Amino acid sequence: MKVGIIGAGASGLALASMLEQLNIDYMLFNKGKIGRKILASGNGRCNISHNSYKGSDYFDNPLAIHILDHNFKDVFAFFHSLGIYTKTDNEGRMYPISESSQSVLNILLKNIHKKIIDIEIDSIRKSNDKYYLNGGYGPLDKIVLATGSIASFKKPYLSFDFLKDLDTKFNPFVPSLVGFQTTKKIKAIAGARAKCHCTLLQNKNIIHEEDGEVIFKDNGISGIVIMNLSGYYQHLKSKADAVIKIDFSYNKDYPSYESIIQPKILNYLLENNIDVHSLYIPILGVYDFEFAQVCKGGIDISMVNDNLSLKKDKNVFAMGEVLDVDAICGGYNLMFAFASAIEVFKEIKNEIQNK
Repeated sequence: MKVGIIGAGASGLALASMLEQLNIDYMLFNKGKIGRKILASGNGRCNISHNSYKGSDYFDNPLAIHILDHNFKDVFAFFHSLGIYTKTDNEGRMYPISESSQSVLNILLKNIHKKIIDIEIDSIRKSNDKYYLNGGYGPLDKIVLATGSIASFKKPYLSFDFLKDLDTKFNPFVPSLVGFQTTKKIKAIAGARAKCHCTLLQNKNIIHEEDGEVIFKDNGISGIVIMNLSGYYQHLKSKADAVIKIDFSYNKDYPSYESIIQPKILNYLLENNIDVHSLYIPILGVYDFEFAQVCKGGIDISMVNDNLSLKKDKNVFAMGEVLDVDAICGGYNLMFAFASAIEVFKEIKNEIQNK
């Protein structure tokens, strides 16, 4: 058996290392930087996973829940098998003890002995039950799509033209885990940071709320809490009338806020007669893909089986962020990438053993 893996991100690299353990032949293709999401994760510290998960962490995506239910413990066994040792912070986020994304990427690459072919795949042709990529790479028995999305990319974006050859439904990518743009004039507090209680509202209905640090920009807001709210925003059917409400003192009242609220922000609130519990930020939209950690969108989950093979072709698999699966911040997106690679590996391994 020979497997073609398109993409050398977290899921592609993980699958390649597992295939090598069983001496399964493969070809690994990747255009440009290898492991870019791994390197960017956790601001270079690599928030590699999380010590637990709930369906709501994945916006109740049934495919994500199924894959994690079946492979959650195996993710950590995989890390241990490679010598990736982790530590967990107070919120359950897991990092390599080195706190270095590069160390995780180095370990993955150390366990891959084949050359990664630096080329963008734009066609997948099937002939006599064999696959050929870009007309020349093959014959291959199975294809694994591990391209990721276009989050954190600048134009020109990677092409997904090869999906046309697979006759599969693809939901357009939109930036998620990203900052919001606004029409509100907040340039006066650009660069300021504040820990707040933040609420995403739509027509006065609470969509989601949580605490965290907000970073103010010339024309918008960012920070982990805002990125999480952007995930919920992108899952709204309509984006009309969505706003962020910021409470700078967590619903607590004080005689004076001079030691509670950062001076620059407090001056802004006082000068504009804004209640410290209720700074409303109208949402104009989100920042571009370049500033997003992940994307919502990808291969529609109705097109894949529980084992991540395509329903129209059982020998083509999709894993990681190329699927329409996204999660909040905290290591959940990388955890799904590794868990989906393990699922695909199990299927390939079982097929070989049952022959």
